Amino acid sequence: KLIQSISQLNNKLTNNLNNQPISLLYNMAVSEYQDVVPGEVVFPDTLSDEWELDCYSRPVIGEDGKKLWEVLITDSFGEFKYLKPLPSNVVNSRNLRKVVEELIEEAPNKPKVIRFFRNQMYNMITIALSSLAPDVEIKPSRRTHNLFIWLQDREKYIYPRMAGYNPQLRQQTLLDYDVSQPDRLPDVLRAESYAFVALPAEVFWDGQVNTENINRGVLCPIKQMPKTGWIHGITLFSKRAEAIAAWMSGVEITFIRADLLTRELMIHSDISTQYILAGILDPQKKEAQIFEKGKTSANGYHFLSVQESPESEEVTGFWLLRQFDDSL
Repeated sequence: KLIQSISQLNNKLTNNLNNQPISLLYNMAVSEYQDVVPGEVVFPDTLSDEWELDCYSRPVIGEDGKKLWEVLITDSFGEFKYLKPLPSNVVNSRNLRKVVEELIEEAPNKPKVIRFFRNQMYNMITIALSSLAPDVEIKPSRRTHNLFIWLQDREKYIYPRMAGYNPQLRQQTLLDYDVSQPDRLPDVLRAESYAFVALPAEVFWDGQVNTENINRGVLCPIKQMPKTGWIHGITLFSKRAEAIAAWMSGVEITFIRADLLTRELMIHSDISTQYILAGILDPQKKEAQIFEKGKTSANGYHFLSVQESPESEEVTGFWLLRQFDDSL
């Protein structure tokens, strides 16, 4: 039981929104890196009903002398990828809505959830996608793991090879979450105790930890998790484990952070929300440091679990999490 284990780019592209050719931006990257064909729709055999979306400027100056904008859409399986370049003069909620609605119309499996992570684009994306309700739930959330991985690849392999690339523009587009002041969890949701724990990475790769034995919770994609070593985590112990796990299932938990300055364990959720999970006492400071170093060595992977007591044979809830670099 779980507790016992504790596509190549096109040479030429025409933007469908206003027929402005923007092909030259992509020419330099074509032969260097396999990625998706801009504007081309190819659905995989298995398409998730949870999509991840980004609409933002890139560190590339277009033919019009302005920054290139792109719409990127993937799914929670990471098998589907769609890229739509946009000239800056057509970036608005109306055109974004058109792009998404046309894609949904073609999709063999319609999305039930669309997540986006950029606080700067909150208003535009929310307005653009509001017409999809109630069939599609729009969630501001940093639980967009496959989108982050795709963006990392593009930042490394695509944009630097594009005509008009300017690394200084990248410094101007660092993630700005506008993190709010932390909230304290209601007493009814506070665990009586917790422990810093670790599981071998192998239990995730060989399937010992799976969606069938975690009860409540979510497992993020493990494609960039080390295959050996330890994945560090935190286990909460409480007689109210069921209530705590139920509440955590209702928020978009993104990662846990041990703040060594304030000596508090923080749960980050949604785009900018954070909660104080517990205090870090003097005897736990060293363990908190190990936890943070463990996240770094494991490429950001870590976990949170909830159970009634250290003697419990099953977890009530389990979340495999990942903290990404903010510079996307």
